[in-house]
Amino acid sequence: MTDHEFIERILEIPEESQTLEFKRLGEEGIVKKILETIVAMANADGGLIVLGISDPEKTKRGERRVYGIEENKDVCDAISREIPKVIPPLTGIWPPNLLKWNEKETVAMISVPKCTDDFRCWGNDVFLREQKSNRRLTPQEIVTFAYAKGFRRADIELVDVAINLLDTVYFQAWKQHRGITGNDISEVLEKTGLARRDDMGVLKPTRAAVLLFAEYPTNLMDTKCAIRILQYAGKEESIKNVPNLIGVPETLQGPASRLIQLGQERVLSILRSGVAMPGSGFITQYRLPERAVKEAITNAVIHRDYHAKRDIEIKIFEDRIEIENTGLFPFNITPSNIGSVRATGYRNDLLVKILREFPDPPNLDQNEGVRAIRNEMKARNLYPPIYLTYPYLQDSVRVILLNESAPSEWEKVQSYLQKNKYIGNSDARKVTGVVEMTHMSKMLKRWVAQGLLIRVDAKNGAPKMVKYRLPDLGQEQGLLANQKASKN
Repeated sequence: MTDHEFIERILEIPEESQTLEFKRLGEEGIVKKILETIVAMANADGGLIVLGISDPEKTKRGERRVYGIEENKDVCDAISREIPKVIPPLTGIWPPNLLKWNEKETVAMISVPKCTDDFRCWGNDVFLREQKSNRRLTPQEIVTFAYAKGFRRADIELVDVAINLLDTVYFQAWKQHRGITGNDISEVLEKTGLARRDDMGVLKPTRAAVLLFAEYPTNLMDTKCAIRILQYAGKEESIKNVPNLIGVPETLQGPASRLIQLGQERVLSILRSGVAMPGSGFITQYRLPERAVKEAITNAVIHRDYHAKRDIEIKIFEDRIEIENTGLFPFNITPSNIGSVRATGYRNDLLVKILREFPDPPNLDQNEGVRAIRNEMKARNLYPPIYLTYPYLQDSVRVILLNESAPSEWEKVQSYLQKNKYIGNSDARKVTGVVEMTHMSKMLKRWVAQGLLIRVDAKNGAPKMVKYRLPDLGQEQGLLANQKASKN
């Protein structure tokens, strides 16, 4: 693919997003805006900044959007002077990748990686990328997001809990299985990193130790670490005068290994028996794979943010289950690469290490969870799992498992979108073989309602210009990498 062809492909993208921004260098205060976006994207999931092309939602479309960096070459020099001022340093993003549009105009692309160790700041400010803009974080928000992103770890923090409360059957089972000798629990916890001395020399357990061994962790700490199970009549959650809940929400408590077991057993029991729809006599039959449900619950307990004071919520609807836990995707994981790459670290590293040493551990620590969920759903001819997180959810991850067979047309549309990012009704009919526009439109609308697709309206509101994309953005950097590879 030539530079010109690649830019033409970029011009077809109808909107900016969390991971893509266009910048015309003739704008006022453009250097400040670009640096803020670099920092904001790095602090979110990374992204691509295209210099020399105007925003498709604010200006004319097509080739007339290309102004080139030649419009104001001094901007690039100014950016090169400011990037070293980002703290901690962001390496490898400058100079940008240059693409020739024609003999007179050049487009520059800055590929911003997701930061995996700490927030980046510029000018003493920390910015975070939202759907199509940047937000300056307050000091309190910086602390909250630091836990949510895994920069700060709640599992290693010391808590004011009496160590003798951790000498339970769960502790003894772990100790025996690992082959640890000695009867002094304080000594065992200290030697294994599950307890440390505070500034006053007092030995205290870590949060991980309480989560692993205490019979009722939620009641001992200033956080919530239970599982809440809620069943709903129908396909939506109603918050009107009479909630559409079926029965009373259940709360499950216990140490991590037991909590995972309880959550799995209770949810699978509900799914096996089906949910009776009040007043209809109809019982929903669920086809969701047992392993997929188990893996989703296990991941929620192991990888959630234990600094946040919210329980894991499992919501069971007529057509799906939703499992939501606090915390964002940590380190190198993004919505577009989850399950395909291995995480470079864990938010709850101590918890994960110890939990895999239990008899019949719930996790193998082999990056098997998400891949297993996808494979199991595909084997049952069900839709793939949907992962919703920031910026749709501010500080949590929601996994949606749809209880519905996926038509053959879906795989064709999904495959097209994984390569081309956006699809319209016409292209969807071409790749699926669907003849009627209205039939294809109904399918696309249904996928939007299910959360499988995001609708992107045209600037002029023309129905024929409506596009659709997958909810997991972040493919622009891969697109640029492929372009570089094709030139080598």
